[in-house]
Amino acid sequence: MGQDTLTQRFQTYFDRDVAQKAASSLANGAQIEIQIQGGDGKPAETFTFTRENRKNRIVPGPAAEPQLLFLLTEQAAEAILSDPSQEIGPIGVGIAKLILSPDASRRVSIRFKAGFLTLFTQGYFGVVTAGGAHFASYLASKGLNGMGAIKAALKKKAD
Repeated sequence: MGQDTLTQRFQTYFDRDVAQKAASSLANGAQIEIQIQGGDGKPAETFTFTRENRKNRIVPGPAAEPQLLFLLTEQAAEAILSDPSQEIGPIGVGIAKLILSPDASRRVSIRFKAGFLTLFTQGYFGVVTAGGAHFASYLASKGLNGMGAIKAALKKKAD
């Protein structure tokens, strides 16, 4: 039997109860395009994370109207997929560390395709708050204490 693609492995990852709970605030139809970058910097795999009928769903290929674009190196994808945690806060901290990583081979980059109001109304900030005190304290340790600071950091990162 052939090895599963990263797209298939992320489907299993997002099917987990913890991932369903973490994304429960997202509106049906929310779309995040995820590109796994190959060693040459070009997308090796592209898939869309979306919500349908209040459930996480992975669709192979690019998103029609993504609100966010996540660019993951293959090493970053493996780091996310191999995280054994079953709690939202520690998973969020692990992903945040990859976003902030100085090591380009293990970095997750985010590009914002929608404005703050769209992200808010689509429920993206509920994902942040689902991480609870553990995630909030990690964000605060990085100077991101409160929605105003997060909004400013997101805006700065998007520029």
